[in-house]
Amino acid sequence: MVSPPNPNQSDSSMKQSLDAGLAALKQQDYDRAIALLESVAESATNQPLGTRAEMGLVMAYKATGNLQKSIALCTSLTKHPHTQVKTWADRTLTALSDRHPPKPPENPQKIPATPPKTGFVPFDVGNSPPKISPTGDRPSTDQKTDFVGFEQTSRQKNVKSPQIPPVPAPPKPPLVKTSEPETSTTTATDSDAPTDVPGVVTPDTYELIWRNSGRAASGWRKLKLLKLARFRVETLACTIALFLMVRFILEFLLTNVNALLVQLYIFTRLPVFAPIQIFYRDPTAFVQFMFGLLLASSPWLIDAVLKLICGMEPLGGVTLLKSSKEANRVVRNFCKQQNMPAPVLQLLPIDVPVAFSYGCLPRFARIAVSQGLLEQLTEDEIATILARELAHIAHWDFAPMSLAVLVIQIPYLIYGLVVHWEERLSGLISIEFFRSVVKVLAAGISAGSYGIYKLLRWPMLWVSRRRVYFSDRTAAEITGNPNGLTRAVAKIAIGMAKNIEQQQQTSFFLEGFELLFPVGLGQAVTIGSAGLHAPLEQILLWDVSNPCRHWLTVNSTHPLMGERLKLLALYAQFWQLETELDLANLGTLESTKGKFQVSDLFNSKFWPRHPPPLVLQGAPFLGIPMSLAIVGVLWLIGGILSRTSIWWLDWLWGDRSILWGCLPIGFCLGTLMRINDFFPDIVPRAITEPSLPQILSNSDSLPLDAQPVGLQGKLLGRSGMANWLGQDLILQTETGLVRLHYVSRFGPIGSLWPQPTRPGDLVGQSVVATGWLRRGATVAIDLETLRSQGGRVSNSGHPIWSAILAFAAAVWGAYIIFQGEIYR
Repeated sequence: MVSPPNPNQSDSSMKQSLDAGLAALKQQDYDRAIALLESVAESATNQPLGTRAEMGLVMAYKATGNLQKSIALCTSLTKHPHTQVKTWADRTLTALSDRHPPKPPENPQKIPATPPKTGFVPFDVGNSPPKISPTGDRPSTDQKTDFVGFEQTSRQKNVKSPQIPPVPAPPKPPLVKTSEPETSTTTATDSDAPTDVPGVVTPDTYELIWRNSGRAASGWRKLKLLKLARFRVETLACTIALFLMVRFILEFLLTNVNALLVQLYIFTRLPVFAPIQIFYRDPTAFVQFMFGLLLASSPWLIDAVLKLICGMEPLGGVTLLKSSKEANRVVRNFCKQQNMPAPVLQLLPIDVPVAFSYGCLPRFARIAVSQGLLEQLTEDEIATILARELAHIAHWDFAPMSLAVLVIQIPYLIYGLVVHWEERLSGLISIEFFRSVVKVLAAGISAGSYGIYKLLRWPMLWVSRRRVYFSDRTAAEITGNPNGLTRAVAKIAIGMAKNIEQQQQTSFFLEGFELLFPVGLGQAVTIGSAGLHAPLEQILLWDVSNPCRHWLTVNSTHPLMGERLKLLALYAQFWQLETELDLANLGTLESTKGKFQVSDLFNSKFWPRHPPPLVLQGAPFLGIPMSLAIVGVLWLIGGILSRTSIWWLDWLWGDRSILWGCLPIGFCLGTLMRINDFFPDIVPRAITEPSLPQILSNSDSLPLDAQPVGLQGKLLGRSGMANWLGQDLILQTETGLVRLHYVSRFGPIGSLWPQPTRPGDLVGQSVVATGWLRRGATVAIDLETLRSQGGRVSNSGHPIWSAILAFAAAVWGAYIIFQGEIYR
């Protein structure tokens, strides 16, 4: 009996033919490569090996001048179901369509003596990026090299340009063994996905290489004049909102301190606990005085803080000239053109690449530049960043932002100092009782101060996002170099992520001064780290194409990086330049499917059984206006009944207790409406372990689309009391950094209670983070558990805390309604 053929032997033969064909393509033996790859493509149609062969054929046809076949085959690949293959095909097809077909060689069978470069490298060819010489000489940036995401090669033009070398990925920790089956993780892989197709590089083999696209020639066309009147009104409104919030928080604290003193005085009858009479006064005048004082002294106060934290020193003109002659020229020319004095330049001797402006008036303005920025960016990129900061000064938005940073620095410095002194005092106090008292007081003060810091950022977030668009545009117009600014912004994000990996935590400086930086810290953590493992166009796709993205940035300090870089690409197209990143045309033809519109609220197709995703995402807050509609109906019923004989319901008309009570009740109903969708059950078979580039490249996801994951990596963050609330928890995976959100089962107060294992106790260890992955303006995991290799487990309680918060809001609303006479 003849045995049936072994399918594995056939696959092995095709694999050998494919490898031989790719090797021939690499050696520029195009005839042999085409013969081998065509046989594999015919034998393995609709299989990963066939896809790899077809992609290789596209480049082989292109190299031999047969553009018609290359374009036809590439067009078929644009319909491939695999996202990376389709992205590569779209990009390659665009490049092929833009080229004019060259004349075919006289002898098509003859290999050219100097074959053209295909721009196609199926394997790691060891292209090393140009580096800055040890003597400090900085290469010029006239050379254009391909940004390698799908084609790992470079097109030589003139001179080489430096780039950021990739950060080596940390070793993948072994899977934590556990006897509890419900917390085990399984890796979900798609066997049909061509993960090793040539041109679609894996995170392990990807190498970031910049194109170094050119800049506008001298005398470039000016962009339309900026209209800043509305922006200045918005800035004033946000500053007033900050003032009102500070006044409210101060009045709340003073009133409650006196209330506590009164209770202590009643209990002890000690004069020391007598209430402080000045705390009963209206704090409006005091807050006004402090705002004026902080604004007027902001240049010198921020100088003092930066000297204390970073050891800031003056930046000499010679130092700036060595790093960037163009930057020095831009500062002088722009200040002369705007008729304003040149700002004082300061140097921050730190490795993280940042730059920011601050002060109260242009004559007292400062621009702080880090040593890392001068070392990691090229000459023209440094000039674009300084041009951004000059734009902030010219637009006058640097003054209110300096005031805001000083205001939020007060609670943030209290948070940091209390944590610091608690650690020192705990080591000096030998009596356990007093050590516990110090720990309890320090925990309460530090947690409260950090919460106030987070609250005080909210009023200025709108201005912080809006001003970035104006400064980017002005910088591009000043320098005529939007491509240089694109590289600078991306390199700053990469450098910030690299600094977090090196420091093993987020520094207090990065978090405290985030509002002033060119790049937001939350975006830099994910995009900056993933940018070393996948093409930036791929990981920024969500930023330019998600239909709900604008609604999801309300808690962001900076606009979406993809949107910013897309605008810079459009400026480059306006000046007829090759763009650094292929973002200009992304998102322009996005479908309206899934986009939230007001009419969806009244569409029976979606409501109430299938509410639109964005409606469900914001259900807790949308429940508040819904409750107001219910109040309006009740008032209407009360008004109608007050004109009839049913007098016992006339109290409904105009009862404000119903109004105030329904607000938290509406929040409760909205929270409960989405809780099941927001926190689906985590079962072992549903847990996946996606890579960070895969997460970022999903352009349709919302935070509501919770994906149960179990990611392995090293836990980074602060240790001790500084991280009791989970302020700084970052998982370092093989493909980048992911933020972790932790909350006690009893909320922030529960985080201050004694616990067997806190998340901060596992910092520096290899862990498995299990929870709900959310993709919004940033990427984060709402934790369910953190499990170390040693078996230590820290449990989080997002679903429980959400339910407790909802029911507490309902009880509060009911109490307000029953105590109605107080609000009438």
